[in-house]
Amino acid sequence: MILVTTSRKPLPEIRTLAKDLAFSLGGKYIPRGKSGLYDAIRAEDAVILVSCRGRIFLLELFIHGTPEAEIPFASYTTGKRDGVLLKGLRTGNQTVYESLKRYVDVLPSDEGASTLCFDGAQRRRYVLALRE
Repeated sequence: MILVTTSRKPLPEIRTLAKDLAFSLGGKYIPRGKSGLYDAIRAEDAVILVSCRGRIFLLELFIHGTPEAEIPFASYTTGKRDGVLLKGLRTGNQTVYESLKRYVDVLPSDEGASTLCFDGAQRRRYVLALRE
């Protein structure tokens, strides 16, 4: 199972994004609170940390406590999902796809090389604008 967590004091929007990411991946969202990052990443096989550093948003994937992938994105949009719920991530970026495919449910898509998309709860659809 994939554990999704955030920085210690995330913005409410980042917390919602992390919860919806866990929903889309069939994982579990855990708020970090006062626990350290080491406590979170050593407790699970796969952990995704969602954070914001200045103007850069970041998804960091840890496998057995080791950093495996870092996906920076400049911004994201949330819209209403029309149609059927699709589980997992979708991206047109081959580098992002290759770095995630062994660990999480990710599919190649034709939505553009600069995006990473997923469907959240309550008919939300996220489009993350990947940084170059």
